[in-house]
Amino acid sequence: MLKDDIADKIYCSAIDEFYERGYKSTPIRDIAKGAGVSVGLIYTYYENKEALFEAVVKPTYLLIKSILSTINNTGNPPFENFVLKKEMQFIVDLLRHKRKQVLILIDKSSGTKYENAKEEIIDLTKVHIQKHLRKRIKNSSIIDDVFYHILANNFLEGVLEIARHYKNEEWANNMVELLSKQYFYGINFLVK
Repeated sequence: MLKDDIADKIYCSAIDEFYERGYKSTPIRDIAKGAGVSVGLIYTYYENKEALFEAVVKPTYLLIKSILSTINNTGNPPFENFVLKKEMQFIVDLLRHKRKQVLILIDKSSGTKYENAKEEIIDLTKVHIQKHLRKRIKNSSIIDDVFYHILANNFLEGVLEIARHYKNEEWANNMVELLSKQYFYGINFLVK
């Protein structure tokens, strides 16, 4: 019978080790050591290192994709509501509860099936930006799709920098709000 406390210790140790070293450079024996269990016991819970890595990042990956897909399917809010308080709060909550998993997914997943997650998230964000700006941009025909990709990439990088330098929830909330205002008011000159 598997014990939840042992599974939690393995999971938490895996997060710490993957966060510090990334997938490729993290040996199972170091995860076992951090959890205070034998290597063999880890294989009782997870088939291999890849399965353990997936357990760490997949829920966060699916949550981000789900939120971005939901946002992309929600009407056409006024430009000033482009980044809604609800969306900003999602980012803050994600950073508070899943910051390490986000950074593992984006920065430390080389060699896994998630190594392209950042590009997938940028593409979903790009679609969101295009949907909300295309109708409002002056002379939108002169704007190449690459511009929207740049906007999405820059916004995601801003969020990731907040994650990398995270201090506390209040600080993150302030930084996300500043990033959103700077970002979206900065493109205000394009809007009709």
